[in-house]
Amino acid sequence: MDYNIFSSTGLKLVEDKYNQRAKLDTGTFCNYECYFCYYLNDLDKITPVDIIKKRAKKLRDFGISEVDLSGGESAVHRDWFQILDYCNELGFTHISALTNGSKFANLDFAKKSFQHGLKELLFSVHGYDEKSHDEIVGRKGAYRKILKAISNCKEVGIRIRINCTVTNKNFDFLESHYVDLINQIKPEQLNFLPLNYWEDANKLEVHSYNLLSESIKKAIDKLNPEIEINVRYIPYCFMKGYEKYVVGVYQHIFDRDDWNIMTYEVDQFEVKEVSIKDYFEVAKRKREYTYSKKKECFDCKYFFICDGVEKKVVSEQELYPVRGEKIEDVNFYRRGHYPICDYNRENGNE
Repeated sequence: MDYNIFSSTGLKLVEDKYNQRAKLDTGTFCNYECYFCYYLNDLDKITPVDIIKKRAKKLRDFGISEVDLSGGESAVHRDWFQILDYCNELGFTHISALTNGSKFANLDFAKKSFQHGLKELLFSVHGYDEKSHDEIVGRKGAYRKILKAISNCKEVGIRIRINCTVTNKNFDFLESHYVDLINQIKPEQLNFLPLNYWEDANKLEVHSYNLLSESIKKAIDKLNPEIEINVRYIPYCFMKGYEKYVVGVYQHIFDRDDWNIMTYEVDQFEVKEVSIKDYFEVAKRKREYTYSKKKECFDCKYFFICDGVEKKVVSEQELYPVRGEKIEDVNFYRRGHYPICDYNRENGNE
């Protein structure tokens, strides 16, 4: 039985073009130790700049026009500015990076990064004060630094987005103190990421989707409506009434501000022409590798569009299937939920 079937309806939703933003993997080296990190055993490993350049060239040859530098912490790579310069040399029109903010707390570093072509940062903000945030990321002073970095980026003109990994260490204050902080920062986008058990994080204890999702929904109700909100990789049955915020593997195909799913494993990726059907095939394989569906899922209206439950969680997590006619349009709830896509279109990245 194929638990990960996709609908032919979904194939008609996007023109036969690929998402033009991709992850540029700069290696796992990092100066923090977030307890949920996928690469905890590899944080001391430095990837040579020549390998990073090779990846960048491969992405550009495929036709990628935007890159997100991601590690580890890309900004602590000793060749950070050389990497930025090479991305500009290749002709990438938009350079972003995921960051813990430590380096950008230095205003001169933020300014120099902007001058070398950095246009956007996706900050990892998991707490609302020093105690909560510093404990999660494993570094004292991290909260002060990330707030200073965000302030510096606003001054410099670097676009700001935020990731929040939701775990049993922060779910209980999302709707209160954390929302107050985010509304004060007012990023262009906020991504809630319920704990994933990928790579080294597979050893973590199972966290209940019930607790995480209820806190996320209450937080959404109190967030500034001008902030684009995504809830990535959570079963639809936990987000009833909030389905438009859900981004699973198939919805990811339509997410123009996240990574091109075709090129995620860039070292194995073969440059070629692809169709939207190829996208769905890659997403299907990712689903099969990571997620499972229980027997009760087969009668749920979300069956086609929902990833299901991570395999580590499936035996312990109760599900709440919603009866009804099955939705086949994988983008059914998110249609019209793309304020940031206007940014892409304005910059010729449609």
